[in-house]
Amino acid sequence: MPNASSKNVKSVNRWTPNPAPINNDQLSDYLFHELNRLSDVIFNLDVFRLEPTNVDPKNEGGINMGKPRNGDIRYADGTNWNPGGTGEGIYAYVNGAWAKL
Repeated sequence: MPNASSKNVKSVNRWTPNPAPINNDQLSDYLFHELNRLSDVIFNLDVFRLEPTNVDPKNEGGINMGKPRNGDIRYADGTNWNPGGTGEGIYAYVNGAWAKL
């Protein structure tokens, strides 16, 4: 089995299951694909791989609907979401504001 670092992993950090098949004959394929998707998410969390964030997390789901908490960490794309005008990079939410790390 190759090392995890050589694995071609799609950058995803969230998993939502696809609808289960109606036909039980397709259940094994469904479970195989879902477990592989979940494995990719766990791998990305394990190596702390962040996806670029392109919307202010305070506005996820609509105007001021997001709820970032102290200690949240995001990777800002620097274009669509550019906290404080400081560009692309890793940011932490501290005391109600995003601080570039």
